[in-house]
Amino acid sequence: MSETGVSREEATRIARSMMGDQEGTVILPESERLTIRLALATAGQWRMAPYGLGGSRPVALDLTAVDAAARWLGIAPSRHLFDGLAILEREALKALRNPR
Repeated sequence: MSETGVSREEATRIARSMMGDQEGTVILPESERLTIRLALATAGQWRMAPYGLGGSRPVALDLTAVDAAARWLGIAPSRHLFDGLAILEREALKALRNPR
């Protein structure tokens, strides 16, 4: 958020304003196309940790797999891309830990 110069509250307001009329619909800015493309390509590439009796849970995206997928897709790594993936990762982990 420091690159955009907006506060956390403003970033949250902007993100909420991107929500469409239908529940679950999000309008994504063109500038995030590569981030979303890479996130979708690596949706199943999670580092897992033991949890409970014989279970496991996701704890982070496997950045080695993300890097390989980015190269296969012709996406050059950048700080902007990494920051975007980190935001998506945190939100995905929240959703996975708190299913509705």
